[in-house]
Amino acid sequence: MTRQASLRRAVVLLGNSALLAGAVACSAGSDPNPLARGGGSNSAGGGSNSSSGAGGSQPSAGTGNISGDAGSSTVSIKQLLQTCGTSALGRPQLRRLTRGELQRSLDDIFPQVKGRWSVSISETESALGFDNDPSVLTVGGQVAGKLLDTASALATALVADDVLPQVLPCAASAGNRACAQTFLDQFGRRLFRRPLSQADQDRYLSFFDARLAASDFKSALRWLTVGLIQSPHAIYRREVGTLSGSEYQLSQHEIAGELAYMFTGTTPSAELLAQADMGQLDTPSHLAAVAGQLLATPNGQETLQRFFKGWLSYDQVSGSLPNVSDFAAVATDMVKETQAFIQQVVLTDRGGPKELLTASYTTPSRALASFYNLPSPNADYERVQRPSGKGIGVLAQGSLIAAHSHETSSSPTLRGLLVFERLLCGQRPQVPADVPTLVTASPGVKTTRQRYEEQHMSAGQACPKCHTFFDPLGFGFEHYDEAGRYREQEVGLPIDSSGSLKEGSTELFTFSGLDELSQHLSEQEKVGLCSSGYVNAFAFANNVACLGETQRAQFVAGKLGFIDYYASLAAEPSLSRRK
Repeated sequence: MTRQASLRRAVVLLGNSALLAGAVACSAGSDPNPLARGGGSNSAGGGSNSSSGAGGSQPSAGTGNISGDAGSSTVSIKQLLQTCGTSALGRPQLRRLTRGELQRSLDDIFPQVKGRWSVSISETESALGFDNDPSVLTVGGQVAGKLLDTASALATALVADDVLPQVLPCAASAGNRACAQTFLDQFGRRLFRRPLSQADQDRYLSFFDARLAASDFKSALRWLTVGLIQSPHAIYRREVGTLSGSEYQLSQHEIAGELAYMFTGTTPSAELLAQADMGQLDTPSHLAAVAGQLLATPNGQETLQRFFKGWLSYDQVSGSLPNVSDFAAVATDMVKETQAFIQQVVLTDRGGPKELLTASYTTPSRALASFYNLPSPNADYERVQRPSGKGIGVLAQGSLIAAHSHETSSSPTLRGLLVFERLLCGQRPQVPADVPTLVTASPGVKTTRQRYEEQHMSAGQACPKCHTFFDPLGFGFEHYDEAGRYREQEVGLPIDSSGSLKEGSTELFTFSGLDELSQHLSEQEKVGLCSSGYVNAFAFANNVACLGETQRAQFVAGKLGFIDYYASLAAEPSLSRRK
């Protein structure tokens, strides 16, 4: 059967998933259209988006906003700095699972076939760098087709002769409707993250009966699995609740889903669903305690690592550099070094922005330490002290520096924008249509800084009005080449790594070199506000600011680190209520 014919058959047998998605939304309460206040739903089969789910001008799957730029974030960069006296309530929304969330969820539910299949949909990324933003998680025809491919691949692996008896022992002796009911009871609950209603039971067992009459038990079970995985109940995170006065109260099972995906990036465990069954996910203190337990798991640690990758883009390191012959051999090590550094500073030592920016050590492999000319660690990715004046904190990480460089030279603009956007929440200006090409490098004649100052900072040109806010920050990195290595000179020429931070026409501080820049940034309140804004955007992915205010001042003041602040978000009202 062709892929197109399979898709048509699935639509006929399962019904239009747009109608099912609408039923999910309308079950939120007496309001006939609750998502109109906080989120529309792109159906798993409509639209004509690109395969990434980020194209077109469809309503975003959970924001209720119409946007011609599906890559724009739910929350703008400027909104990340906004503070409020109390925490706001987010809007109700349906949010499609990311590629990673879907892969991890299905791996956890069906561990017997892990590694025998993979999710076919593409990764997406918002303007903030995160993959879980509803504005980019749209579903059109191509994405729906990829979801069918995913479901088909997993279902085929599941009914293989060497797997099915492990998954469903009754299939070996009694491949009948009762056995299918056992399968539905066990796996439908995990896939939908809630108990199945009688209507759900009748719908899917009728589907199974129809396929069994036309084929055999294995084929019918395969199609039943395909139908369950493709359901919007499985594909979308439901954050809608039931209308109560002017607010929407999330159900216990919706709260379980929020806890699981926010703090582990995967589906709720059987234990977490059991707590939801008994109504135990109730008080803010208990929710925060559960969040802390989840963050202590390997999945929880990886979730925080994904935040830092999205926030700082340190994993965007090129595989090779034309002028650095041995770079390819250590490029992967650079990313692992930064992961180990974050593990130590944030997850083990429970540090905040100040510690992240000023830690005096790094965690390279032995090969990478040799590449950097640093002391060799006792074992790969263990701590080594940096020599004085040769970098501190995360901004001195080779992966971060190399990811924000050009292939053949450093880039004060890219490095300055990293600080401007990710640490200070500055809004990048619209790039003019007539931007001139940067003058070609003249090694040994002019330094990179000289070229950038002449073209970007000279009076009388259009460039300075924008570049004056971030290029001077990037100059602080100039002692580091495109590979992230420290250098005293640039092809025999002295390096000027001085710069300043301005806010409007006011100069906040000056610095000389990356160490001073990092130290000054660690003392800026705006860095705490900005980084906590990014944490909130990643955690809640909701187009409302001020969702995590209760402990935010403690975080900004340096009294709470990243991991403890992130765990505290489980006690915020938006985890259980929406408006």
